[in-house]
Amino acid sequence: MRYVMRRCRRLAVLLTATVALAAGLQLRPGEAGPARPAAAPERPNVLLVVLDDARPEAMAALPRTTAWLADGTAYPQAVAATPSCGPSRATLLTGRYAHNHGVRHQADIGRLDHTATLQRTLHDAGYATAAVGKFTNNWPIAQTPPGFDRSALVGGGYTDARFVVDGRPRRVPYSTTFIGEQVNRYLDGFEADDGRPWFVYASFTAPHAPYTPEPGYADRGFAWRPSPAVGERGRGDKPAYVRRHDADAAAGDAIRLGQLRTLLSVDDALAGIRERLSRRGELADTLVVLVSDNGKFWGEHGLTEKFMPYAAAFRVPLFLSWPGRIPAGTDDRLASTVDVTPTVLAAAGLTAGYELDGRDLRGPVRRDATLLEYWRDSHNGGYPTWATRYVPGRHQYTEYFAQGGRTAEREYYDLAADPWELVNLLGDADPGNDPDPAGDAATLAAWRRCAGTSCP
Repeated sequence: MRYVMRRCRRLAVLLTATVALAAGLQLRPGEAGPARPAAAPERPNVLLVVLDDARPEAMAALPRTTAWLADGTAYPQAVAATPSCGPSRATLLTGRYAHNHGVRHQADIGRLDHTATLQRTLHDAGYATAAVGKFTNNWPIAQTPPGFDRSALVGGGYTDARFVVDGRPRRVPYSTTFIGEQVNRYLDGFEADDGRPWFVYASFTAPHAPYTPEPGYADRGFAWRPSPAVGERGRGDKPAYVRRHDADAAAGDAIRLGQLRTLLSVDDALAGIRERLSRRGELADTLVVLVSDNGKFWGEHGLTEKFMPYAAAFRVPLFLSWPGRIPAGTDDRLASTVDVTPTVLAAAGLTAGYELDGRDLRGPVRRDATLLEYWRDSHNGGYPTWATRYVPGRHQYTEYFAQGGRTAEREYYDLAADPWELVNLLGDADPGNDPDPAGDAATLAAWRRCAGTSCP
């Protein structure tokens, strides 16, 4: 639709010029004409869909959404740079690692520089902007975040959820359904000015606890073949904090089913958004990004949370769709949540006014390894501070840090031989059979201080 509007405006300009010439407003020989304005770049609408605690396998509950995004690119090697909700959302919306944007803990949103965000950059470039659902942890939901024109925010929960919609509180029967409907309301309002692109941050509570499905989905089943890591028994080589947990496959399955059942309603909501975009003729003009802030354990290594340096916590779904502009298929490059903002801005032809740590996923540059990082957070239960150098399909090196930054424990997994992270090669009492992670350790130390192009 914006394409049609632009054509109409160009025709109007041509008609005006023709009338002016007919009236005798002609240039003398050698006289310069008025400067011609540069053509504005064709900027897409942007719909950023963020799930809460969804791991890649959770896409099984989103079949219509998966079909919608199949015309774009899936990134099966995507990771969350920090597998913790608040820091991860700040990374998604800045394109910076947590050690640079400053939101290292759930309660740190006050440390975020709101002039250095995706929404602020798009807004300053002329985008209409709205945030719907969960913005980030500890954000006052009555306050529209800087960079957004409109907001309908919720703190969490599913049934009888409390939202504040553009300053007005209200209760809604089921949060997922309301988020989908509110996104469409904002789209309808933004499309009244069809020549102006929009950015909508649509952040669902699902599939976060307490896993309350709609009644019609409460008994839906999903087949599962647990990995060898689920209910792992021989964990003597793992850090002490891991050994304190002892979830079995049944506990993991309860989380899995709860998550998937809540995501069925997200699939309904996104189907409604797609239908609205189609009816308005905006599908071809819209870049859709779907991602999760982090994953969630389904009993792997006896664990049921996130916040820890294992694949179940940091692997996330990531999809990009922009018909005709992003190729259909799978891109097996190592992608990170730190790449979302750089990719969106590059697609819009915009440059951030601050230093980005991530990269445009549509570009030719590929990384072999990446940084994962986490800081001890009392809001999360006190899991230790750690950092990881992750090389998918090859190995993973992790250091845990005690008070004062001293390295307390280490883990090293040969992912080629042990993709389930069962055997910590640094975890026995025999240093003679240890791999030499000196290069990993030095690289990790540098990465924890990286900024901009020095980041992995």
